Amino acid sequence: MKHRHGNRILSRTAADRGQLLRTLSKSLLTHHSIVTTEAKGKELKKFFEPLMTTAKEELTLARRRKLLAILQGRDHVEQLVKVAKDAKSRPGGYLRLTKLPRTRKDNAQEVRVDFVD
Repeated sequence: MKHRHGNRILSRTAADRGQLLRTLSKSLLTHHSIVTTEAKGKELKKFFEPLMTTAKEELTLARRRKLLAILQGRDHVEQLVKVAKDAKSRPGGYLRLTKLPRTRKDNAQEVRVDFVD
């Protein structure tokens, strides 16, 4: 049965998938907008939005360490806190996926991932 298997595999192992999502999150925090495939963008949204919600709340030592463990960089956590402070009044839905033209080589649907505010 396929119950409770809602994540996309993305042709990677679990460790590689986690590292891909961390890297995409870091790039999003650094550049504020990235272009990727639609499947990766949707998975990034599911991965990143709980991090934003955690960063919006009062940042205790435990929450800061949780974000440090996931993003693996103090400067990325500081950028996340800064972006979360800007979206303090927003109840959710921090990322926007905008469809772009398909790629020429493999006809993959691409999206631009950026912050709503």
